Formats: sequence, structure tokens, C-alpha cells
Amino acid sequence: MNRKPASWLLAWVLFYAGTVVAQQAPPKAAAFARLPDISMVRLSPDGQRLAWAGMDGEKALVTMFSLADQKTLNMIRPDDELTLRNLSWADNKTLLMHLSLTRRFEQNDREAQRALEIYRLLAVDATGGPTRVLLLNDLTRRNIIGAQVRLIHSGLPGKVIMSSYGFLDTKYSQETGSRLTGGRKHGGWVYSLFEVDTATGRGSMLEGGTPFTVDWIVSPTGQPVARAEWNVDKPEFRILANDKGAWRTIYTGTDRNDLYPSALTAAGDAIVAVGARGGNREKAWRIPLDGSEITAFFDGDEDIENTIEDRFTGAVAGFQLGGLTPRIHWLDPRLDQIQGSLGKAFPGRIVSVYDRTADYARVLARVEDTDSPPVYYLIDLTKGTADTVGESYPELADVPLGIDELMSYRTRDGIEIPAYLTLPPGLGPKMLPLVVLPHGGPQSRDDAGFDWWVQFLATRGYAVLRPQFRGSTGFGAEFRRAGTKQWGQAMQDDISDGIQALVQRGTVDPARVCIVGASYGGYAALTGAAFTPELYACAASVNGITDLGNMYGYIRSRFGDESNALAEWEAIVGQPYDGSLAEVSPTRSAASIRAPILLIHGTDDTVVPYGQSETFARALKQHDRQFRFITLKGEDHWLSGGASRLEVLQALERFLAEHLGN
Repeated sequence: MNRKPASWLLAWVLFYAGTVVAQQAPPKAAAFARLPDISMVRLSPDGQRLAWAGMDGEKALVTMFSLADQKTLNMIRPDDELTLRNLSWADNKTLLMHLSLTRRFEQNDREAQRALEIYRLLAVDATGGPTRVLLLNDLTRRNIIGAQVRLIHSGLPGKVIMSSYGFLDTKYSQETGSRLTGGRKHGGWVYSLFEVDTATGRGSMLEGGTPFTVDWIVSPTGQPVARAEWNVDKPEFRILANDKGAWRTIYTGTDRNDLYPSALTAAGDAIVAVGARGGNREKAWRIPLDGSEITAFFDGDEDIENTIEDRFTGAVAGFQLGGLTPRIHWLDPRLDQIQGSLGKAFPGRIVSVYDRTADYARVLARVEDTDSPPVYYLIDLTKGTADTVGESYPELADVPLGIDELMSYRTRDGIEIPAYLTLPPGLGPKMLPLVVLPHGGPQSRDDAGFDWWVQFLATRGYAVLRPQFRGSTGFGAEFRRAGTKQWGQAMQDDISDGIQALVQRGTVDPARVCIVGASYGGYAALTGAAFTPELYACAASVNGITDLGNMYGYIRSRFGDESNALAEWEAIVGQPYDGSLAEVSPTRSAASIRAPILLIHGTDDTVVPYGQSETFARALKQHDRQFRFITLKGEDHWLSGGASRLEVLQALERFLAEHLGN
């Protein structure tokens, strides 16, 4: 790394902003499909070491680096069966690798519904030595999926606080044992809190949960302060405070999503919870631990999408706010000042300050934009220097990419829909071929910033529309609730109306429109082809849902009749005996499809089973419809492998060129 003064950083930004890049041929698909050269950059608490994830060919590679010596300390390659999900420093010498693997419980490798995504934490020393799997001393926990870190810097040397499912504590067995035999949760496992030694990996239980425990909040010293419980049968959602070992209810509601605890206040006397509480916006609320009145903690003009916890105390340090141009509201005044200074150094860019040292002397920042892949910087505020740690997609650094236009349009029933429209580089907004790219979730959203999939399509000459249809998050609780039981109905109309708005503007050619999506987006793509065949010249689904009744059955068989997942599906999507589910399932309407279909699905998808696409392919074949079905062997729901991403992009490129004539 080359150390350069902060003045150089500003000059470089100004130079780059004023530089005109000559027209050139678009990069190959591999430049977009490859996993980032650098990601998950993390700073040790004392600021002397960095860790990051990179690639060694097609394999993930974790690097630990000494800033003082400017040399690599250690490099770790996770086993082939493991997928790296995150990194975090437990202390100045111990790095935690957050990993997952797909574990099968059937011999038939296409039965994804018999597979689970198992999450593991691996501790590794920066200076080398054996690795340790955390919280696996009890081998009966080897198939448990819910382990996560609650507090990394607990004030206890070499210890982290984790939550995971543990076997039913004896003090609850008489009360709830009979209810567990029906398949609730994991047949006797409850969500509990553990203190874990990072040197050995061994954990000891701090506090046992109940069969209804879904969340924990701990103090900066790692002690259990509160827990959340969700009893789907009543329904009842409760938050309980720990009063010297006696648990006292401080909040009761009927909707788990209406107010959800996040973390403690900096003072430690209350819980910060996020929710609408029946209103139109997701706000932050203060729930005192003494049980006194709940009051507003932060109420801005935008939804709160996420809370940001302080890495050292676990307390709420800021909020990620919604809207088409999301931003961070910092409660920590020093981070707010740093964010403002970096925003001035990178005008017009999205700057994320996401890691710091204990003394605020050094921070990590990620800088990106729609047409600029993320670059990671180490900022030394004491010395006034800025180091470039690395670029995520160096092959795309000087390549003309698509530019986002923030837009909105009105639907047939009068709702205003926000959307991102990405225009291909070098082309005017007139009679362009269009790819509609609805997001997954569907209670999710698209983001401003670099997107490898969107930019690949834009560099191929396609305009890309990403509508934030009703049911999306970040645009008001009322807007989110408007998507309830509207799969294939009003939510789908929102997508169709976005196309019509662009046609009326003259931006797109109505004869050259394709709809492409993954997960729920795949469902929307196939639903669009089935129910509005006149709109689309083609449709493509990646790991998409095709039959809502069968999907209900999958959730029921995987999580149980009394599971939270099943209850949420019934509340948001519908129940199997509701005939409308069949009516809005693409599989049941395959005969209506006229456009060519591309189906892509990973065999290790544990969210939407492979059988969903397989069933749809059979329906298309039965009705003699044109389609191609690509199987991604060993790939998960999120396309975590670079080889799979490349196969998807290359297949899409051929498919779109053939049917949109571009």
C-alpha cells in the first residue's frame, strides 16, 4: 500500500471526476461475474492489522496484513465445502471467519428441500496456528443453523458472546415439553446465550431461552439484558428485561414486525427498537428497561431500515435510512463528523464509514457509485493520510458504466412507485431495449450503488428498470403493508405500469422488453410472462418461485406446522386453501405463456428448492412452450460462486441477444 496525504486524495477525486473516458468495447462477462478482488475489509481494534477476503482463482482467500510492517501475516483458504460470509476481529490477534455449508439429509442430491444451510464461526490467529470452530464442543449442535455472534468485544479477554439453539433447559421441560413434540422449532431445541472461548472454541451457557425465544440483547460486558419471544399461536410478541435473574415483560404486542428490539442505548438504560407501531414510517423507539413508558427515540423523514451497532459496546451508534438515496444518520458525533469530511472528499459518491479503531484514530471507508465499483480506503485521521486498501473490481475501474436515473411513476390505482432506471453508457434515452429486474424478498429493496448484474446488462446496451413495487421496504410502513397478499396482483401491476411509463416517455421500445429476476424476482418474471404475455419478448428466472402451494408445503415440511416461518408466509402471502394462491402461480398458467423462457436454478438452494423450477419446466414442456433449463450444480440461493455467476451472465447474454435483437 502506498501512503499518500489527504490532500492527494481530494485532488485525485477532483481529477477523476473531470476525466472523460473514451468509448471502448464492453468488458467480457467474466469481469462482472467474478467475485470481488477484495471485500469484507476489517480493521483490528488497535488499528495495526487488516483482514480482507479476496480470491485465489475460483477459491476464497482470507488475508491478514500488518500495517506496521507492511507485510502479510497469514493467509487462509476455507475448505471447498464452505462459503465465506463475513469477517470480524475478536481482538487484536484473533480473526473470526463466518462460514456456511450446505448439509444434506438425503442421498438424492437434487432434493434441496432436505438440505440446510449450516452457519459456523472459525477462529484463526493472525500469526498462524490451528483454527478453532466456535461453539461445537457439543456435537449434537453440528446440524444447528442459528449460531451468531452477539458481542465480540465483551471486556472478557479471549471471549465472545454468541446465541445459538441449545437443547431444552430442564427448567422449561415440564412447562412446554408436550408442545415440542409437534415439531415446534427444532424438536426440543431453544435459542440460548453462550460465552465462548476463542482460544479453544468451547462455549458455556449464560442463559437458556424458551421455545419461543427469537432474539437476545446483551450488555457491553456480555450479560443478558433482554430477550424477545414470539408465540405464533396466540399471536403474542414480548420483550422481557432481566431483573436480577427474574424476567419481567416490558413490551407486549401481536405483530412481531411492528416493533422489534435492536440494541441498547449508549447509556444502557433502555432498548432501542425499530418499528412503525401502526404508523406510516419505521421509526426508532426507546423501551426503558424499568418498564416505564415507550417514547420515540429517533423520527426522521425516511424509514429506518437498519440500526448500526458500535463494534466495541454493541450499543446503537446510528441508523441506515431509506428512500431512493439511502444515507446514514449517526448518533455518534465523532463518526458523524468523519462521515461529513469524507463526503466532502468524495462528492457525489456513496461513502460508507463502517469500521474504526477504539480511539477513532483510524477508520475504514468504502466508496462507490452506480458507475463506480467499491474502493476501500484506510483513513488515518491523526496523520491526515488515506491509503487505498484495494479495488473490488479493478478490471472495471476505467470502464464506462451505466448511470442511474432516480424516477417514480403512478400506478393504475394511484400509488407512486419509486424506481431506479439505469441507462446504457453512450446511448440516449430513446427506444432502447429494456430489461425489467424486479428484486427478491419481496419485503426487501434495491440499493443505490454499484450492482454487478445491473452493470453487466447496461454495458450490453439494455436499459434496466428496477421498480420498488409495493411491499418493498424503505419507503414507508404503509407502502410495505400494501404488498400483503398481493403476489401476482397489485405488486405485479406495479411492474407492468413501470414499463408503460417508460414506453410513454419514448425511452424504451415496447417490442423489446424482457423481464428477469431471482428468487421473488424470478416469480415476478414468470408471472409477468404468464399473465401479461403481450408485454414481454422473453422472461428469465434464477432460483425463482413458480408454485405458491408447493412452496407453502416446502416451508411447512422444513420448519414445522407451528413455525414462525409458516405463520409469516400465511400472513403475507396466503394459505394453501385460499384458491387465489393457485391462480397466481405461474406453473398453473403455463399455457398462457407465449414468450421464450430461461430457467436457472442451483441444486443447493435451501431457500427456494430446485424442484420449483423443475416443476415449471415440466409444465412448459407439457404445453409445448419454448424454454431452456440450466442447472447450477452445487450452487446456493445467492449465487455465491463466481463460476455460477459467469454461467448465468453468459446464458443471459445469449438469451437476450436472441430475443431482444440487441
